[in-house]
Order: sequence, then structure tokens, then C-alpha cells
Amino acid sequence: MKDENSGFFDNLIKGVLRILSWIYYVAIKFVDKSYRLGIRREIKISIPVISVGNITLGGTGKTPLAIFLAEYYQARGKKPAILIRGYGGDENRLLADELADISIFTGQDRVKNARMAVARKNDVIILDDAFQHRRIRRDYNIVVLDSVSLFGNKALVPRGILREPVSSLGRASAFVLTKADMIGETRKNAVTEMLKSSFPEIPIALTCHRPLSFSDVTGASYPVETIKGWQIAVVSGIGDPDYLAFLLERQGANIVLRRDYMDHYQYTQKDIDRISRDVLTRKVQKIIVTAKDYVKLKNLNLSNIEDKTFILKIGIDFIAGKEGLIAGLNSVISG
Repeated sequence: MKDENSGFFDNLIKGVLRILSWIYYVAIKFVDKSYRLGIRREIKISIPVISVGNITLGGTGKTPLAIFLAEYYQARGKKPAILIRGYGGDENRLLADELADISIFTGQDRVKNARMAVARKNDVIILDDAFQHRRIRRDYNIVVLDSVSLFGNKALVPRGILREPVSSLGRASAFVLTKADMIGETRKNAVTEMLKSSFPEIPIALTCHRPLSFSDVTGASYPVETIKGWQIAVVSGIGDPDYLAFLLERQGANIVLRRDYMDHYQYTQKDIDRISRDVLTRKVQKIIVTAKDYVKLKNLNLSNIEDKTFILKIGIDFIAGKEGLIAGLNSVISG
């Protein structure tokens, strides 16, 4: 919720949310204290564990980083496994499509899945969205931060977007700032200096997302430059649709229609029928969807729009600080 001057009712709602945030804070501190005092114990897994997580709600861009980590370790002769909760069913299917020869374990019981990964001869575990999941001891703890929104209004949920107090970042092994291409140099310097002053021992990497290619529903691939000058519609159910639009407009596309759904949205045939009507009236040349969205869309009847549908594949690029992150990743598998 934005902190702006408002009327009595809005202030009343903010007050209620503030009280709920305080209750949430007490619960978070209780959990943290129980781990610090040994009342709750972390479970040690016999192979290296790398966690990728965040401390805010919304889309920080963890999935492309998880894919990067899996491919990095695989290229070094390791057999990584990714453990994911599978909320919404889209991210686990996306990972399975993108990483066909890498083990993906889905489910709430990550300890059970970690032990299963060990039993199946995996030698590195990547925990997705796991900064708050402390049952498993991790050897390297990566926290992904959105360069644009960062900590929001610095309040805990539900008053703000923080899942934990900012001080919890002290548990991190490395910070990865995403969407750094959306902010200027002044903002980049301010954010990195703030993190360095508070957590001087923790390395920082700056990244951005990069459109890699498009594919149509038949699987045929097209370069990203293909959409330059085209009239496009953008359909997405992701955490940050504005960043997706930013990436596509930077490729020279003209967005004439956007359909932004909530993160992990479960599309229905009515949605497809509405989109089909809208693209006709707007004279859309192509409908751009993310690979994360397409794993759900492809189960519906797309016959009216399949000739216009392009699926975007996204990767991650490092702007700065990659060497420090790589050094940390190597340290957990050395020896």
C-alpha cells in the first residue's frame, strides 16, 4: 500500500494493516529466535545446497537465475537438482521444459525431496524460493532483489511487500539485483552503496533479463529482432508485467494491447476467447506470451490465435559482480 495522504477510511485500513504487520513481525522474530537458540534445527543434507530466494512479494526474477545456476553446475560436470514448491504449477513445468535433463523435484516437503535427490545421485541441490525455508541448511544463500521496487515502503506484509525485516538480509551469502537496466546510474550506485554499508561482507551482482528468442506454437524459433516495428499484444500472468513490456518495447515493438493477469494466473477458455476478439479489433500482428504462461495456455483451445502467438524465452545477463557470485558458487563444490 502506498504511503500517500488520504482520507479517514484509507488511514483506518492502513492502521489495521500496520497492526497485522506487527503481529506478523512477532511471528517472524519468534521463528528466527527459535533457530538461533537451537529450538528448531536445520537439517544438513549430504550434498551442497544453494538457495535462491527473496524477502519481498512479487516478481523479482528468481526463475531465470535458478536456470542459470543449474546450467552453470551442469557445465562443470555436476548433476544438479532443483527443488521447487510448485505453487500455481507453472514454474515447475517451465523448469522441466527448459532443463529437460535436470531433475526437478516438486512439493512442499523439501527435506523429503532433498533426500530423494541424494538417493538419485544428484550432487548439488538448488532450492527455489527458499530464503524463508530454513529447515534445510544451505551452503550458499542467494537473495534476489528487485532494483526498481527494492523494499517498497519498507513495511512487512500486509502493510508492505516485505516477507521479512531488511535486517534478515544478514543471512545472505550474495545479493543479486535484477532489472538493473530499468534504473539509472545514480539509483544503481545508491542501492549498491546502501547494501554495502549495511552488509559489507556480502558480494553484490547486478543483472538484467534478456530476451533470447521467440518460438511459435509449432516450436519454430525466431530471433528477437523479428518483432521490431510490429503491432503486438502482450498477455502475461507474472509478477512484473511492466518489466516484460519494457523488454519488448526495447526490441522496437509497438504494444497496442496488454492483458496483465495476476501472478500464477490459471487461464480459462473465456480469457482466450476475449483475447481473440480484442486482437482483431486492435489489428495485432503478434501476441507475445512468456514461456511461463504458455505452459498453461497450451492446454486450452488456441485455434483462433495460434498463428499469432509467439512464446518469449528469457535469460539473465550480468552487468556487474558476476565474478564474486561465481567464486561463491565454486566454493561450495570445491574439494
